[in-house]
Amino acid sequence: MMKFRVIKENPMGARLGILKINGKKAETPLLWLSCSIRNKPYPWKYFEVNAVMVNAYELIKKGILVESIHKFLGINGLIMMDSGGFQILRRKVRISPSEIIRVYKKAKPDIGVVLDYPLDPSDLSSWAKRWRKTLINTKFMLDNSYDVVLMPVIHGYTIDDIRKACKEIKDITDPKIIGIGSMVPIVRQMYTSKLLELNNVTTFKLIVETILTVRREFSDAFLHVFGIGSVTTMHLMFSLGVDSVDSMSWRIKAAYGAIQLPRVNDRFISPKDGRKPLKEIDLLSKCKCPICNGKSLEDRKIALDNSRPNTFYNRAIHNAYVLKQEEFMFRKFLTEGKVIEFIRSRLQGTRYHSLINWLTNKKLFDYDL
Repeated sequence: MMKFRVIKENPMGARLGILKINGKKAETPLLWLSCSIRNKPYPWKYFEVNAVMVNAYELIKKGILVESIHKFLGINGLIMMDSGGFQILRRKVRISPSEIIRVYKKAKPDIGVVLDYPLDPSDLSSWAKRWRKTLINTKFMLDNSYDVVLMPVIHGYTIDDIRKACKEIKDITDPKIIGIGSMVPIVRQMYTSKLLELNNVTTFKLIVETILTVRREFSDAFLHVFGIGSVTTMHLMFSLGVDSVDSMSWRIKAAYGAIQLPRVNDRFISPKDGRKPLKEIDLLSKCKCPICNGKSLEDRKIALDNSRPNTFYNRAIHNAYVLKQEEFMFRKFLTEGKVIEFIRSRLQGTRYHSLINWLTNKKLFDYDL
């Protein structure tokens, strides 16, 4: 049901590939747009979208019985369904792995994520228990999944824990697809002091070592990193050889009134409370998203203006389009052998700019972890 093949890899570790599942095909690295099942807008109604992530917890919570998630959403592309482990923990509800399996079998997503429990960086004492429950769920679901493509997920905040987690997954299965979770708090720089004391490394190096460790342990597997798919962080992940990421930022940013553009983070047409105003007029004037295309610069601003009512959908579709275009551009420059130049152009002026030289140092990928 699933095949993944790497067709090109550059010296930094970034790689091009082809993912085939259930008769569908997608080029990698790939960005999955995380979408609400019930709450619009649906980006694929506005432009072609080849990969979407939804959440099984949303179906269970709302009591929605879906025979085919593809037909329900009206999408022909790939659909990954997360188990909702994070929401289950946060809301303190009880949902069994067998319930998640039943949802997957009925809804028929292309990929189902095991019922995993992300770690809480502020609560070290809970790490072992959460990972143990994730491991138990992984074995149960793999033993009972039959025709469902399942993604096991690695969690850990020390490299020793990551290595141990990889070994324990290997004792259960030889996965063709593997995920890395619990990284979002690190990227957001929450609770990092405690984690850095444990690892004695910089924040980003901890992420790098985690990714490289999992890549080495599962060198032939399709590698996904959960939640790190902003307009800038996706390029960092792809540069490290991550095959896919997911992002809800297109929708969340729009709800806060922000638009996204290549090379920059949040921008506001009508800034307030210290928010960053839009200065990159040239970037907006070149946008070809369904909201901007064919409009004058002034009309684009009006359509995306956070101070105007009923513009959320416009910003959301604009942001989703920008993210998918950035995914395409990364693959384009990787194919042409110019990905380092591309990364420099995209990280210039962002908080990740200082990492460029570090990222492009080939020795980074030679040291023994």
